[in-house]
Amino acid sequence: MIQAQTSSVLVLGTYHMSRGQRDVYRMDSGDARTKSDEVREVVERVKTFKPTKIAVEYDMVRQDLLHEQYQKFTRGELELENDEIHQFAFQIAKDLGHESIYAVDWNRPVGGIPAGYVYEFAKEVQPQLYEEMLRSGDEAHAKDQELMNRSTIREYLLHLNKDTEVWKNHQQYIKYYARVASDDYYTGIDWLANYWYRRNLIIYTNTCRLVKNDNERILVIYGAGHKHLLDQFFRESGLFQVEKTEEYLG
Repeated sequence: MIQAQTSSVLVLGTYHMSRGQRDVYRMDSGDARTKSDEVREVVERVKTFKPTKIAVEYDMVRQDLLHEQYQKFTRGELELENDEIHQFAFQIAKDLGHESIYAVDWNRPVGGIPAGYVYEFAKEVQPQLYEEMLRSGDEAHAKDQELMNRSTIREYLLHLNKDTEVWKNHQQYIKYYARVASDDYYTGIDWLANYWYRRNLIIYTNTCRLVKNDNERILVIYGAGHKHLLDQFFRESGLFQVEKTEEYLG
C-alpha cells in the first residue's frame, strides 16, 4: 500500500550567489547584500509556504557549524554574507522562529570522477560532441546572464523554477554527459551514476530524515540544477506532496 502523502516539500531552485565557482558556468550575480529589498521580496513570498524545517546545500557532517552560524545570526552577532543560505534560509527561518537550519548535502568524489574530466575525455575522444556541449552551455549561460541582468531576484528565481527551465537544466545531463563514452569506457555515465544521481539520492534521504511527524512542511533551498531530480525523488517516494515553486514566487 502506498503511504498517504501527508508531509509537503517545496524545492526552491537558486543560483549560487558567492559559490558559483563550483559550477561549470559561473553567473555574475553581483552582491545580494546591496539588494535587500529584492531579497526580502523573495523571503516574504516563500514564507507563505509556512515551512516547519528548512534544508540547505551544506554538508551534513558540518551541521554543527551551520547551526552555530544560524544561532549567531538570531542573536544579532553575525552579519549575513552574500550567500543564498544566509540571504534566504537564515532570514526565513528567523522570521518563523525556527531553532535551526538543516544541512542535507553530500559532496564527495567517492566512487566518481570530477565533472571537468568528462569534458576532457569528450574533447579527446569525441571532439564533435565536446563542441556541442560547449556551444549549448555557452548559449544557455549567455541567455541566463542577460536575463539575470535585467531581472529582480524574484523574477530570476521564478524563471529558474519554471517547469520548462527545470527540465532543460536536467536535460543537458542526459543529452550530453551520458553520451560521453568510448568503447567500454562510459565516462559520462560514471560521473552521472557514481556522483550526480548518488548525490541527489543522498540529499533526498537526508531530507527524509527531517520528517518527525505527519504534518512536516520542508523547504529545500538548493542549486537549481538539483531541482528536477529532487522533485522526482520526493514525488516517486509517495511520502510527500511536492509543491510548485511558481505558486509562491509568481
